[in-house]
Amino acid sequence: MAPPAGQIRPGRYLAFFIAIVVVLYALVFATGDHQAKPKLGIDLQGGTRVSLTARTETGEPSKESLNLAREIIEERVNGTGVSGAEVILDGNNIIITVPGEQGEKAKDLAQPAQLRFRPVIGALPAAPAEQAPPPSGTVQPPASGTVQPPASGAPTSAPAPSAGAPTSGAPQGRPAPAAQPAPSQPAPPSQPAQPPAADNACTKYAALLNDQKTPVGQLITAAKACRQDPKLAPGKGADGAEAPADAALQQAALATLDCGRKDPLIGNDDPKLPLATCDQDGVEKFILGPSFLEGSEIDNAISQPDPQGVGNVVSVSFRSEGARIWSEYTAAHVQQRAAFVLDTAVVSAPTIQGAINGDTQITGGEGGFKTAEAQKLANVLKFGSLPLSFESSEAETVSATLGLASMEAGLIAGGIGLLLVFIYCLFYYRLLGVLTILSLVLSAVVVYGVLVLLGRWVGFTLDLAGIAGFIVAIGITADSFVIFFERLKDEVREGRSFRSGVPRAWVRARRTILSADAIQFLAAAVLYILAVGQVKGFAFTLGMATVLDLIVVFFVTHPLVALASKSKWLSNSKLSGLGAVQRNQQTLRAARVGAGTAAKEV
Repeated sequence: MAPPAGQIRPGRYLAFFIAIVVVLYALVFATGDHQAKPKLGIDLQGGTRVSLTARTETGEPSKESLNLAREIIEERVNGTGVSGAEVILDGNNIIITVPGEQGEKAKDLAQPAQLRFRPVIGALPAAPAEQAPPPSGTVQPPASGTVQPPASGAPTSAPAPSAGAPTSGAPQGRPAPAAQPAPSQPAPPSQPAQPPAADNACTKYAALLNDQKTPVGQLITAAKACRQDPKLAPGKGADGAEAPADAALQQAALATLDCGRKDPLIGNDDPKLPLATCDQDGVEKFILGPSFLEGSEIDNAISQPDPQGVGNVVSVSFRSEGARIWSEYTAAHVQQRAAFVLDTAVVSAPTIQGAINGDTQITGGEGGFKTAEAQKLANVLKFGSLPLSFESSEAETVSATLGLASMEAGLIAGGIGLLLVFIYCLFYYRLLGVLTILSLVLSAVVVYGVLVLLGRWVGFTLDLAGIAGFIVAIGITADSFVIFFERLKDEVREGRSFRSGVPRAWVRARRTILSADAIQFLAAAVLYILAVGQVKGFAFTLGMATVLDLIVVFFVTHPLVALASKSKWLSNSKLSGLGAVQRNQQTLRAARVGAGTAAKEV
């Protein structure tokens, strides 16, 4: 038979709570690294925080572009295995926070990674003084790596192609000997080199480059006018006839290139126009045609060692439409060079030796990519191009020493708060105060175990804001105890004993506790949804502590008070803290009896 309202079997409740703690810590020590250590945020264990600012030609980036960029960067963070990282949108800036020793990775996560495939119209060494220059007024494409067709009849398990050449995933032949360079593709007709006019777009661009105060948007516009002029590539004239490229304009555009300087066109080049640019190593300058294939057609990218050379390569597979375009282009442009352009810089520009109908490999040229370089390139290609170009406006590194000092300060603040609560409870409630302290300690045990598991399973990191949330929650938890004890005092004032007053006090207090905690949890949930950054950590810990407060009050505090009320020694008014209330109640009862007797005599 169920007990009356407010009456419980304390032993069952306490046993259930003990079972919760046992299961909780069994999971803590049986999963993950088997250590009861929560994950700490950047302000506790140190790390790196990078603030990225969008670089646009028009000024204000759209909200849609910023949100898409944040999602892509967040996907890159998850894909690179960086744990505990946070990517948030703060106005027009994106903030990347990476805790621990992995902070250097945050600086690579915002690369635009706009991969495009462009035909090579012409090329020049970046340092012409060290090599023989091409004929005056022309831009000649020197021989470079090769793109090899599958070797007929070769087994499918044959090794990959040589470094410097993107190739099909099928077996490949070997490149021609070095003494037999690949034929150059047709160069623009030779024309006398003319000095650029005073109002030439490239002259204006060069002047703006030398002015450190030039706004980014203006510099991007000038760079496009010079380095993406349609006349840089052969095209059609007004009469529809084939028009050759303007060799003088090509020379002027290449002259403005400083391959050792950051390109203002990164993430802002127009794929439908030609492009004058450098390679990633800064040793060669290129005139490239409009893009014929976008990096968005890439299905996957994998970094792997080059089985036929040194260094590493990036193996790229295309989606169906991209594979079709790439196959048709390589078949129609045999013995011509194709450039893989990443963020306006040429990664590789090999010579096509035949049609490629499968995967393609991107190499780092002679010597291949280093392991870190290949992995970085594969990651940014795999997880997509950013819709905006960003530059790092602020990079903050928090040392582990500072993090430990911050954690110690937070723990000291929490300890002082707990001590004040303990002193107040002991002074005002005595035995009930002891039960309050015990309940708070058990609440801390449960909270700590939950923190460890959340960090292990969902990547939750504890930071200073989270610690602040727990400190505030101490007062909320203690408030639940105060509500219960004050209701108990009300019952004693009405003439009931400690034992008989507990069930009735619990029924009355329970409604108030549930209402107060529900409001507190709702406020924490709204704050978590609307807030950004570390404020989310504060709201999360506050809401979690509120839920755990209910567990402790229902399964620990109430059963312990019920047990104390059934003990003759513990229910002694001198120990319970209810003595003064009982004496006041007895005085009032005696006064009422005396008043009633006097009224009868009259």
